[in-house]
Amino acid sequence: MLKKKTAVVIVESDGSPKKNIQVPTLLLTHWKKVLFSIIGLLCVCVFSLIYFVRQKTSEEYTQVYDQKINKLKAQNRQLEIDDFNNQMTNEEMKKSFHVIDSTIERINEKMKKRGLKAISIKNAGGPVEEGEENWTELAAFYERELKNIDAKLEEIPLGMPHRGRVTSRFGYRRNPFTNRGREMHSGVDLKGRVGDPVRATAKGKVTFAGYKGQYGYVVMVQHSNGYETRYAHLTRTRVKKGQRVEVGEVVGLLGSTGRSTGPHLHYEVLQHNKKLNPERYFSF
Repeated sequence: MLKKKTAVVIVESDGSPKKNIQVPTLLLTHWKKVLFSIIGLLCVCVFSLIYFVRQKTSEEYTQVYDQKINKLKAQNRQLEIDDFNNQMTNEEMKKSFHVIDSTIERINEKMKKRGLKAISIKNAGGPVEEGEENWTELAAFYERELKNIDAKLEEIPLGMPHRGRVTSRFGYRRNPFTNRGREMHSGVDLKGRVGDPVRATAKGKVTFAGYKGQYGYVVMVQHSNGYETRYAHLTRTRVKKGQRVEVGEVVGLLGSTGRSTGPHLHYEVLQHNKKLNPERYFSF
């Protein structure tokens, strides 16, 4: 059928022939059917392409959606686990804070026995908040309380001003010069070498620094709660009257001045002018 052809002449606008081509006669006879077939085929191809693209896009969206759903489910499970752990943590935190409260109460009792003021909150009041605890605020509260305890401890003469061996304790002893009779020893003697640093056992204010009779060179420091410490027989003082000193600050150098049989530190602790046994304060 396609072998039978018809000549088609293409002419110019003036009517002169330009080109002569051979076209199968069947196409010319049934050109409408052929045209509709081509158009139909193109429509099928276009719709097929659109369907394919939409199907693939839908699968990609479904995959992304499923991934997001699975991620949200995993986050939800993690939130449930975290919530359970937080509940456990809250209970543990409550127990920990109760332990701190009990410890502060015990510290207060010990401080009262030593004639110290208990840790308390002054000028307080207001409504009590009900419901869940604010752990941040509660932690800040205990931080302030512990800083308060730390500040009070700095004002109590705790520890040793020199790490030497105790050679003479507080109380009555034999006279070290005559080796006869008894005399009251109002502090403790710590053996050392001349020039060893002597450190303050609590922060306070220097009330005397210089030479004072049997004490020799001595430093006297006034602390809170009526406490006073004295560091005697020094070879030299390192502070001046009226000076503020901190815990561990060097106040003088060990020596053997005044009524002394050899290099040592004579250390006294007083409260409200009553002399106490310093060894009670060597450990907390």
